[in-house]
Amino acid sequence: MKRTTVQRVKDSMAKLEAGGDAWLATSGPLGPHLIPLSLAWDSDSGDLIFCTEQRSVTARNIAIVPTVRIGLGPTRDVLIIDGAVRTSELVQHDPGSANVFHSKTGWDPRRDTGDWIFIRIRPSRMQAWREVDEIANRTVMVDGTWCTTT
Repeated sequence: MKRTTVQRVKDSMAKLEAGGDAWLATSGPLGPHLIPLSLAWDSDSGDLIFCTEQRSVTARNIAIVPTVRIGLGPTRDVLIIDGAVRTSELVQHDPGSANVFHSKTGWDPRRDTGDWIFIRIRPSRMQAWREVDEIANRTVMVDGTWCTTT
């Protein structure tokens, strides 16, 4: 059943709130890089929070090209998100992200060894669709603003 844009926005917010794992794509000198990471949505700020090691390809790429693409959900109920990296901080220096990330994912990287960083991403565009009948009107966010049309 084809959903309205308003329903897709609600479903997208619910998908973000549920969190879980998402595919994070970056680009750098070696080309595109795609990796699954745990996702936490900070609904107060609208940011998406990921955690990775400071020396990872993902972290090196965002230092060069601070834009990403995220895929959340299965192929027949997907949310595709484009965004800009707002910050990338060592987990010990970002208690706000640490609290949100831990409450949403159940993992507190401050307790693990390694040079973990939080990556905060501000979504600029989101698209949501389930089947081919929803592709035509798949955009649910433009320039960081949720769409409100039917």
